[in-house]
Amino acid sequence: MNKFLLSGLICIILYLFIKQDGIIDYYQTEKSYKKLLVEKEELDQELKNIKTQNQLLKHNKKHIEKIAREEYFYIYPDEIIISFE
Repeated sequence: MNKFLLSGLICIILYLFIKQDGIIDYYQTEKSYKKLLVEKEELDQELKNIKTQNQLLKHNKKHIEKIAREEYFYIYPDEIIISFE
């Protein structure tokens, strides 16, 4: 009788681990979920930075000038740039 219960218990445990919605599948799904949460947080932060940048570009003339000079090398007419490299 004990051998029958033990073998039945082993079969049930193996079934719970191997079946499609088993414990192994649950942990893989949980790992994917946590990875997606981290990615979502990173994208939320990036979106916040883009919205802030957008507001600055719409309303802050000094920021627009700074970006134009640093990233696009714009200068005023008759302005001379001296590089110390």
